[in-house]
Amino acid sequence: MIMLMSASLFEIKPRHCPFGHELWPGKARVSWKPCICVPAREAADRGRGMGHVMVTCNTCHDALRQTIFYEPAHDSGHNPLTGWVTAPQSRP
Repeated sequence: MIMLMSASLFEIKPRHCPFGHELWPGKARVSWKPCICVPAREAADRGRGMGHVMVTCNTCHDALRQTIFYEPAHDSGHNPLTGWVTAPQSRP
């Protein structure tokens, strides 16, 4: 059974990535990652679904940088990933 719930996509909508690139309109990829971590379960209790909205900057992706915005924060049990998470730039 599929249930549809109305909810705002973002509580906090980022305007720029950590490298200063604008994200809207059409300059970012938005996706959903199901998850059962504590912040995701708390978001589900508020009617937002059990998982994370993830935003990836298209400009960073094209430059081989990994930048991901998690909402709510993702807690993997080690260090919670809050807001923007970046990885070192790949070498060609």
